[in-house]
Amino acid sequence: MAGWSKVKIIVHFSDSSDGKIGELRKLLNTPEWRIPGVHIDLDAITFQAALEKHRNVLRNKRAAKLLIIDQFGVDAVKDDVFKQLITFPRTDFIFFLSSSTLLRFHEHPAIKIKIDRPEDSYDVHRAAFGWFQKLTPPHAFLGRFSIKKGSNIYGLIFGSQHPLGAHKFLQVAWENDEIRGEANFDIDRENISPGDMMLPFEELRPKKIQAFESDLEAELRKGIMNSEAALIHFCIAAGMTCRHANPVLQKLKDEGVLRCDFRTPDVRRMRELRPISFFTQ
Repeated sequence: MAGWSKVKIIVHFSDSSDGKIGELRKLLNTPEWRIPGVHIDLDAITFQAALEKHRNVLRNKRAAKLLIIDQFGVDAVKDDVFKQLITFPRTDFIFFLSSSTLLRFHEHPAIKIKIDRPEDSYDVHRAAFGWFQKLTPPHAFLGRFSIKKGSNIYGLIFGSQHPLGAHKFLQVAWENDEIRGEANFDIDRENISPGDMMLPFEELRPKKIQAFESDLEAELRKGIMNSEAALIHFCIAAGMTCRHANPVLQKLKDEGVLRCDFRTPDVRRMRELRPISFFTQ
């Protein structure tokens, strides 16, 4: 890609285990793992120590950063750590959360994420996501995805201060889950397959999509959401991609409720703020 030759790329790996870092060093020294233009840095330190060591880089407004954090449970990303991650400039992050561990030990003093125990174990990651969402400032975005492996459920939580970063995460999530965009299993137990969505039966449309379209239509009919940017924010906050707004926009255009110069909101044009205008009834 144009411009990459002028960018300094550094990949930092850290783990508290000397043995694991030693094994990783051997692997990365093999020919197939030597990537031209990419500098590798390895450190046998804890996550908290690594966070402190690289704090200046994380605070650098000119450097783009991606943090990938494996919690090995639910103890690494505590409230204070999350509040730092979500405010570091030009920083996207993704961390893994053992939803099964959180469900079994949610009342243990070591577990800092204090969620109400959901009736359905499938909803644990949603509850954990809600916990972090309360800690997220208005200008930042979160995304989630749940992974079921055997009897255990693991969750991914993605954070970004830019809507484009969040939207890219949601696009990947919806590519892996065409029904709800948030799990590799039937998280809502609706027993709907992607092929069923093509049938002309409203009851076969996923509840999440129906609820989103209903909420979006209600907001647009109020005449308050008057820009493409506001529409994009609404989509991302609901865990939907911009294309999910298409049916509602087309419906309201056909009814003469609103007018806009786009069919699908374009997250890459956020600065242009294309308007949405409303017709008086």
